[in-house]
Amino acid sequence: MKRLLSACVFAVCALVLVAPAQAQTRSVFWNRWDVMIDNVDTARNQFDVREIYDVRFDGRFTFGSAVIPTDRLDSIANIQVYDGETPLSQQCAERAGTYCVERSSGELSITYYFTQPVYNTTRHFEISYTVNGALRIYNGGDQLWWDAIPDEHFGFGIGSASITVELPQAYAPREGVDPVETYGAAGEVDVKGSVVTASAINGVGPYESFGIRVQYPHNPEANAPSWQSQFDVQRTYDEQTRPLVTLAVCAGSLLISLGGSLWMIVRYRTHGRDPEIGVVPEYLSEPPSDLPAAVAGTLVDERADVRDVLSTILDLGQRGYLVIEEDQTEGFLGIGSKSTFTFKRTDKPPTGLREYEAELLEHLFTGSRMERTMDSLRNRFYTVIPKIQNSLYDEAVKEGFFERSPQSVRTAWGMGGGAVVVLAFLLIFFFVSSASRVSEALVALPIAIGIVGVVMLVLSSVMPAKTRKGAEEAAKWNAFRQYLRNLESYDDVQNAADRLAEYIPYAVAFGIEQTWFRHFNEVTYAPLPPWYFPRHWGGPYSRGYIPGSAFPRDLSSRGGLPGDLARAGDGSLGDLSGQMARGLSEMSSSLTTMLNSASRVMTSRPQQSGGSGRWSSGGSSWSGGGFSGGGGSGGGSRGFG
Repeated sequence: MKRLLSACVFAVCALVLVAPAQAQTRSVFWNRWDVMIDNVDTARNQFDVREIYDVRFDGRFTFGSAVIPTDRLDSIANIQVYDGETPLSQQCAERAGTYCVERSSGELSITYYFTQPVYNTTRHFEISYTVNGALRIYNGGDQLWWDAIPDEHFGFGIGSASITVELPQAYAPREGVDPVETYGAAGEVDVKGSVVTASAINGVGPYESFGIRVQYPHNPEANAPSWQSQFDVQRTYDEQTRPLVTLAVCAGSLLISLGGSLWMIVRYRTHGRDPEIGVVPEYLSEPPSDLPAAVAGTLVDERADVRDVLSTILDLGQRGYLVIEEDQTEGFLGIGSKSTFTFKRTDKPPTGLREYEAELLEHLFTGSRMERTMDSLRNRFYTVIPKIQNSLYDEAVKEGFFERSPQSVRTAWGMGGGAVVVLAFLLIFFFVSSASRVSEALVALPIAIGIVGVVMLVLSSVMPAKTRKGAEEAAKWNAFRQYLRNLESYDDVQNAADRLAEYIPYAVAFGIEQTWFRHFNEVTYAPLPPWYFPRHWGGPYSRGYIPGSAFPRDLSSRGGLPGDLARAGDGSLGDLSGQMARGLSEMSSSLTTMLNSASRVMTSRPQQSGGSGRWSSGGSSWSGGGFSGGGGSGGGSRGFG
């Protein structure tokens, strides 16, 4: 019993696997595809076509299809389909032994259903029809040009193919006058009087076509078909004018892309580069001027970044306008901790501030507010940052470092490049519609314009240029930046630690604060920034800082703190009655956390609402639910299914 069950399971699996494979291996091969063209009426401009197939089928098939383009003929009539010797009846019922004719714009479709399905056998079919208005009328000789076998026969080969044209006796091709030519697959032509036969030498390949063009004496009584005039104009243009247009368009496109890009590069070299300056020291161990950190950062990289805004907060703290208080709460079960930061104003009046500094202080402490948690800035402060950045650019211009705001220069060039790229895309859509009539190379013009636009976009970021004063000042500040970045190479770290708090705003503005902190991992002590109040350290810090009070510059202002030096090595920060064991590494870690949090919070934006509305009083869940060839008439496609 088990063996029988196993055999049944195996048989079912085999059927499941084999059946799809068989369905996918259907194939067709035309043993013979002959086309007979006769009953040619040169005056009425019509002829009969008979397509004769001997087809070998591998797999199961039930119908055939023939699609004939009608853009180069006036009409097709008298359609008849034969399955072997049996004529099929015309009706669109999708029943065996019938065929359906459908006419649409530009083509005629014939679908015929076999009298019975075929499976792994050879069958004979014929399709016949009358073509009106496909003969071309010219004074030097009329022409019959028919694409008898289209290139679309779904990738199946044709073993033998021929085209026979029987012209009226009086219209036999004249030797030495009337050409006869085949197109597509390699063929040979035999002309015997008014009968022209073309044979495919090696059959017709899976994606090849086979057509014939026969010229015969002109019939003065014949009328040209309605489509011929426009076709001849386009054909003459294609063969005589199009190559010249293509050459001109390619040359113009090359000139635009290369010339425009070269002009942009020259423009950058003459207007976008900083002036040449003299020799600058490799490093400077002190700030070269009293320039605030945010302005120095904007000058060095020509951008007012969020880090420049953060450096301004630290700079204002260093100068006594505010204090940053940190507190920590332990996580669940004492695992980890969470820091919260609060900005608190001192009693120092906001006088003598630069415009961007006053603007920052005003938006940080709105109205009469004297303190503000960092979390309260979330999803709000992002609207202020662009204003401060613009003020920083204006400040750099006032200092004489730039003639124009670097951001406005970048924006102008970026918008110009974007506009050129958009124009290129619009032109592509416009030219694509006319490319087939004029030249396919037309698309190269908008592409060339788009290249120029892309070059403008790429160069927009480097187009701002400093004045000579700005270039000299930037070189000095770069030397100071080099000192901060590679402190161990230029100075004794312990000596430099005395100015750690003073240089923190510059390190932040230059984007090297983490590198700056790492320099002091092994130092014995460093001054604690006077604006930093770590309440979680305990001792006198536990009471926090009282908003509006004097800035804590001396020891007494910190509640009798023995000293404001953050000591490393033994892990102590003074004595503090043995209550505070903190190292410099913890201070730097806290400051890094504060800077990262401030960057995220100040740039955070409210989440955009979705496209659908929601009833504010509704529930939170739902109850349920949930010269060349290719110009002939005919063609199209043939296939079986």
